[in-house]
Amino acid sequence: MKILITGAAGFLGSHLYSKLKKEGHEIVGIDNFSHASKNPVNKEIWTRDIRDEKNYATSAWGGGIYSLVEWADIVYHLAAQIHVDKSIGDPQETIDINVNGTLNILEACRKYGKKLVFASSSEVYGTSQSEFMSESHPLDAQSPYAASKVAGDRLCKSYIDTYGMDIAILRNFNTFGPYQNDGGEGKSYGAVIGIFTKAALRGEPIRIFGDGEQRRDYIYVTDALKGYEIASRYTGVLNIGSGTTVSINEIAEKIIKLTNSKSEIIHVDSRPGEVQRLCADITRAKSLGFSPETNFDVCLKAYIDWFRENES
Repeated sequence: MKILITGAAGFLGSHLYSKLKKEGHEIVGIDNFSHASKNPVNKEIWTRDIRDEKNYATSAWGGGIYSLVEWADIVYHLAAQIHVDKSIGDPQETIDINVNGTLNILEACRKYGKKLVFASSSEVYGTSQSEFMSESHPLDAQSPYAASKVAGDRLCKSYIDTYGMDIAILRNFNTFGPYQNDGGEGKSYGAVIGIFTKAALRGEPIRIFGDGEQRRDYIYVTDALKGYEIASRYTGVLNIGSGTTVSINEIAEKIIKLTNSKSEIIHVDSRPGEVQRLCADITRAKSLGFSPETNFDVCLKAYIDWFRENES
């Protein structure tokens, strides 16, 4: 199968690229490298921007966004500005990439009749209004980033309803694993587990925004990839998570213990737009064959072991 992945240099996109390539598919990955991971597979990724459908028209065999979509059998659209803090500081860029870029991909897929898997986000739900958040949970964006993902999510739904397109809208809950950005040298933003792990291994203070009782539903990257496999043969909205939560305080404490660190935990002012609790209802995903294997403590240790060997 011929597959196009947007955002293929990112944390999850690079893992998806590697998995599908190992399965023998013909893959083209594109990214603008504005916040790429350190995954070595990124040397194979093409530099493209999802906002410019006509760019690179004179390259070897075309290679602009529309020609790439025409070539592919299926498109995985992961390209996005994913950081809440950055969206607060620069909402215009976030909207431009996450809404206009997604519209561009949708129009290309509509023109050529292609299957699309869209990477939405659990952030579209806002703080949970029930113990478990099903796909019908109200959408209550609490940041410009979340609002941009709601817009992309609902655009995809409108293209299903209006044009009868085959689109999977994948709402992944928090994902972690190797090559996730850790806010390190040269990077302004990162993921909390990577940031905490780096600080703990260096014996530096671990900063927690607010009281640290914010709770998240975490899955390891291997479970997230199972979600993309299921989404390739599904139309509509789909949660992928573990159905369990862990607090930010607990994450920091576990990382300090696993690294035998002397780092001090410091609480600082809360961040605007931060969701307080996310926990997935994965009943629908389970009915399609999804069975999460994430054991948070085991996977966290595996990640820390990887980080020690590869990053520290």
